[in-house]
Amino acid sequence: MINSANVLVARSNSLLFKAYLLKKALIFSAFFYVLPFSAFAGVCPPQHIDESARVNYVYDGDTLQLEDGRKIRLLGIDTPEIFNKQKNISKQTKLSGEKAKAALQKQLSLADQRISLAYGSQRFDRYNRTLAHVFLPNGTNIQAWLIGQGHAVAFTTPPNDRMSDCYRQQEEAARKLELGIWKMSRYQLKQTSQLDKTSQGFYRLQAKVTRTQKSHFGVTLYLDDNVEVKIYKNDLINFNAYMLNNLVFKNIQIRGWLHVKKIHNQTQKNPRFIMTLRHPDAIKVIH
Repeated sequence: MINSANVLVARSNSLLFKAYLLKKALIFSAFFYVLPFSAFAGVCPPQHIDESARVNYVYDGDTLQLEDGRKIRLLGIDTPEIFNKQKNISKQTKLSGEKAKAALQKQLSLADQRISLAYGSQRFDRYNRTLAHVFLPNGTNIQAWLIGQGHAVAFTTPPNDRMSDCYRQQEEAARKLELGIWKMSRYQLKQTSQLDKTSQGFYRLQAKVTRTQKSHFGVTLYLDDNVEVKIYKNDLINFNAYMLNNLVFKNIQIRGWLHVKKIHNQTQKNPRFIMTLRHPDAIKVIH
């Protein structure tokens, strides 16, 4: 005959054991849990809000259209391309761009397409798009969230650099966790020897400055005699002159858009690639 007291004790021990397992699971999950969207409400907060609006259409992960027809370019970030008339986009890059677009669409839909805008000190870009930091009704900075989820890189274009420090911190965290685009080979830090004729678009490079050249156009850095880095005169004010004057034989990291240089005379030993830097965020001296 089964002793009822023993059954009660067994059941009690079983419940206690289940409670113990649940507690351990909660602690474990809390340690490894990725912050939900709402947790970004306090990250990179707005210093001011210029306007509230509603979104009509999302072009890609960093560009959208308002109900009144204005096109908004999200400041301080860049997401992978989905479409380009002038060049082919790899399937992996396009897929990452589609993921960024879908992520932005989903969060805007949850917010009933309502956003707030904080304009940059430069209000429009060369395509006449309005440049703005975009926030959801709960205060979430959508740029910070996209970067933090690995959908975008932090990229500063002067003079709109007010959020640059905060966005870089979000990117560093996403890189360490290898989220989203940071799993892709093309977003890893490259040596110039790893570049080939298909190497175009956003790149992060590490190389030695073999020489520098000043002209009335600005300053040119030559990396491993393979990459030509341009800092034009109008942007030199953003950089530390002493640092630029002492870069020869230094190893540096740079980030930006890489283009294959057109070489008219194939016998010339010209660099094969060109990158333009506009803000000191894009260059770091290693040693």
